[in-house]
Amino acid sequence: MTEGLASSGPARVGDAAGNAAEDPVVDAWRGLLVAHSRLVPAVEADLRAAGQVPLSWYDVLLELNAAPDRRLRMSELGQRTVLSRTRVSRVVDELAAAGLAERQPDQADGRSSFAALTPAGREALRRAWPVYRQAIHRQLTARLTPRQCRELAALLGLVIATDDLDPPVTISG
Repeated sequence: MTEGLASSGPARVGDAAGNAAEDPVVDAWRGLLVAHSRLVPAVEADLRAAGQVPLSWYDVLLELNAAPDRRLRMSELGQRTVLSRTRVSRVVDELAAAGLAERQPDQADGRSSFAALTPAGREALRRAWPVYRQAIHRQLTARLTPRQCRELAALLGLVIATDDLDPPVTISG
């Protein structure tokens, strides 16, 4: 996904005359993608080195822990995590096999099911939290001040505060 974006410096796009021009929107997008591609594996490595659950498991456990009754419909869990719906289903299966979550049928709707956090899942989340927190602090505070972190959080909050992102554009040739 970020292939071809790894060059350093601002993104350059051609203007109407064919001249290269800086585009701050493309620069911001590129920066977001590159930061994500570097930070996620670094945090994942810290969790793995400390013998904690993988980051994808942590994400699902965190959402389940924050949910009412510590359970969510699978479709809702797919919307709340940073994983694809297919990946969420596999992660829940992996968590269930490890005894950290369980699937529960939805009595009101036989087509859907819930993912529920188990006590062992809460304990795994509790154990992983200090490592996760330290990893994100180490990765960000090595590069940003606390004030910059607050500013970044506020800016990204503006982007993610709404569920009405524009649908993909289809380009026909």
